[in-house]
Amino acid sequence: MTESFTFDMKKAGWMRFIPAVSFASILVAGFAVTMTSLRDVAEKDWAGMSEPRRILEGESTRRFSTQLNSHFLLSKPFAHIERAVTWGIAGDTGTSVRTGCDGWLFLADELTPYPAAKQNALARADIVTKLDSVLKKRGIQLVMAVVPDKSRIEHSHLCGLHRSPGFADRVDDWITPLRQQKIEVIDLRVALNETPGERYYRTDSHWNESGADSAARAIAQRLQALHLVDKPASPIPSGAIQSRMVERSGDLIRVANFDGLPAWLRPPADTTQQSTVAPVSVASDDLFGDTGLPTVALVGTSFARASNFVPLLSQFLGAPVANMAKDGGDFEGSAMAYLSSKAYQKEPPKVLLWEVPERMLQKPLTRSEQIWSQFLSKNR
Repeated sequence: MTESFTFDMKKAGWMRFIPAVSFASILVAGFAVTMTSLRDVAEKDWAGMSEPRRILEGESTRRFSTQLNSHFLLSKPFAHIERAVTWGIAGDTGTSVRTGCDGWLFLADELTPYPAAKQNALARADIVTKLDSVLKKRGIQLVMAVVPDKSRIEHSHLCGLHRSPGFADRVDDWITPLRQQKIEVIDLRVALNETPGERYYRTDSHWNESGADSAARAIAQRLQALHLVDKPASPIPSGAIQSRMVERSGDLIRVANFDGLPAWLRPPADTTQQSTVAPVSVASDDLFGDTGLPTVALVGTSFARASNFVPLLSQFLGAPVANMAKDGGDFEGSAMAYLSSKAYQKEPPKVLLWEVPERMLQKPLTRSEQIWSQFLSKNR
């Protein structure tokens, strides 16, 4: 695709009405063939669909297409047509994805300011502080690793996308009170900023292998400097990592509902390095093999499950790493699940490494986080 597909719709005159026109066209076609099938759709699923803002932003089109997908077999072509039209003509990527330049896509969550943002971040820092007290009673060292936003590290590719100036200090504002409480925090901004070239995938919300390599190396070096793990007796063995260049479409293609389109009708795929890393890590379902639970257990998000991060980390450590991270785990998901598991109760690790993405720090607290905070207060 050319850069003409990534212009600002607010400055594009009549073209900003493309989503509305697309919505009207699909509405008429869909109504003609699915009126009977859609009688059972709940009223709440239609609520707000006719609001002008939702129509202009393309949200109404996507919601209507979803109902077609759920209630009529031939509806998928309508959804595919809508995505092809709104992307190809207006550069629309939906409500959850933002378009930079030169094929770069960004997660809208990274660019979204939240009410009571600083209070939310401090409440999460308080959860970490309480957990640190609980873990210390069992002789476990907690180490936090903060993953900076893709839009922070690859800011040169935003090309007009607005990232609030208030986000500049949100990592520092979260790390500072933790370090004041003597909690070990690894700020991965330094390692990623010092890494040349691209560190995140263009069409994915996660770091690429170059970024994952730098982050894993920085974490391993810090754990070794703190004498929490031993330095490996020898460097990574020859042949442990084998790489090749491949084309890869990232998760933002799916989030923007482009995955049903042919390659030539959606944003171009990444051309990127893909490696096979000889595993030193222990699978999460095989913690109690001959060697028992590793020294380091990792909790966190899909970052810890992307781009060979854990195999690379285990290679740099020269020891297994138990990867207990979860896709879609949010801030607390995998940490709560692991710490309440039989594996943790039976044989706790020496080090609990908790990976946290920057974009989650200021989001409103979930009910689960509030309950966990109360539980930790009673048990610290």
